[in-house]
Amino acid sequence: MILSVAASIMGFAQIPYFAATVGNNNVYGYTSVKFRPGNNLQETYSTFQYGVGNMFATGIDLYTNNGGSYGGVLLRFGLPVSEWFNIGAQVTPTFDMTSNLSLSYVNTSLYLNGNITEGGKYFWCGNTWYGINKGIENTISQYLYLGASYDLPRGQKITPMVGTIYSWKFDQDADLAIGAYWTISKFNIYLWGNDLFKRNPRVVVGVDFTFSAVK
Repeated sequence: MILSVAASIMGFAQIPYFAATVGNNNVYGYTSVKFRPGNNLQETYSTFQYGVGNMFATGIDLYTNNGGSYGGVLLRFGLPVSEWFNIGAQVTPTFDMTSNLSLSYVNTSLYLNGNITEGGKYFWCGNTWYGINKGIENTISQYLYLGASYDLPRGQKITPMVGTIYSWKFDQDADLAIGAYWTISKFNIYLWGNDLFKRNPRVVVGVDFTFSAVK
């Protein structure tokens, strides 16, 4: 069970997260499949969030891997300071769905992002994750990304990003992460990867969407 918890904590974050929340009375959904070619370890992660005002959101998470399944309840905050700097935060107590919904871990996160050039063609993004864990040592990791947005025909966009993942405890090698998302209307399609220099790199395929809950 401890190995399953460790996998869920390590696998929670992958794509970059931005400071802004979904917006008042809007619904945000994201679902993904994560796998390592040649290694029988599959993961899924899904979240659904509802905007309460323009700076707050609440919702649920569901994470599964070969060893278990976990459900979380999240509270999220986002403050748009300027186009150069934005700040957000989230807390997600998460429960083991195979063990009478016992508290398994609490993920807390700090989201920072902003533009590098005016208009946002080039931008940066940073995510700090602190995991308060039951049965294993707490974790703290940092994701830092640089990205660029390119317009495509019919209002579509492609946004490649590259960055690094490392532990604030500096107890392991830093990791390269690279990926992109393709924007089609209100949908984003993600292809991401890390552990690229290991025998079994990690691949993430996901999709998210946003729509208004009020007509």
